[in-house]
Amino acid sequence: MMLKKTGWALSRQKIIFGIGAGIVMLVAAIPIFSWQQMGQKRAESLARLHRLAYCALLYAQDWDGRIMAPARKLPNATWETWPEVLKAYISDSSTYENPANPVGGSGRPFKHPTLLYAVHTSYAMNRRFWDTFSPGPFPLENLEISGQTVLFVEAGPMKLNPRRPEASDNRDQPYALLDYGDTTDMINLLYPYPSTHAGKMAIAAADGHVALTKVFYYSAQDGRHDIMLGNIGNGIYNWNGGRANGETDRPAHE
Repeated sequence: MMLKKTGWALSRQKIIFGIGAGIVMLVAAIPIFSWQQMGQKRAESLARLHRLAYCALLYAQDWDGRIMAPARKLPNATWETWPEVLKAYISDSSTYENPANPVGGSGRPFKHPTLLYAVHTSYAMNRRFWDTFSPGPFPLENLEISGQTVLFVEAGPMKLNPRRPEASDNRDQPYALLDYGDTTDMINLLYPYPSTHAGKMAIAAADGHVALTKVFYYSAQDGRHDIMLGNIGNGIYNWNGGRANGETDRPAHE
């Protein structure tokens, strides 16, 4: 009896061990697969941002160093947006979509929350390049620190928690922005520029290079912040390296 019991106990241990090992292998595979997906989305987003920046700079070359408006109302009361302007330079429509925070595929059109024009992109263009420092477009040759000035940021469906955005975190409101103001912007308690890559945001600078950055300021609790010139994170600023135009001999505001 003891031998049979011991044999059964050993068999039972083998079964339990086999099941346990299978569960461990399955659980271990889940985060690896998740990180692979995250890495792929991050790479795709950076590649698309690089393409957007490159095409925007091509547009500026064709228009005497001036970049297009983020959005402008035409005399016929319709809106012309920067994604529509860049269609002549971008052949692949998927370029406009951030795979980590898409506006497509939801079965409903996204709109600007106040102006209500359609938003067909998951990226937002820095609105300071138009009607901010002078009427109309700001000449790119007058931008002194292009490598530290943001041109495009990730946007898409707005989120309750920008640092830890979840897919269902936008309260089912079909709103998004295609122009960038500041990371502290909030509309109806939602943030329009979430960090969708493990707490980091993908950006494109005005010299065309792309990077992942940890956003320093999302609210007043994060410290004092200059919403015009301020640091988005890791040396990328809202404007001119954090300096006013013509003040490159002075330290950045943040």
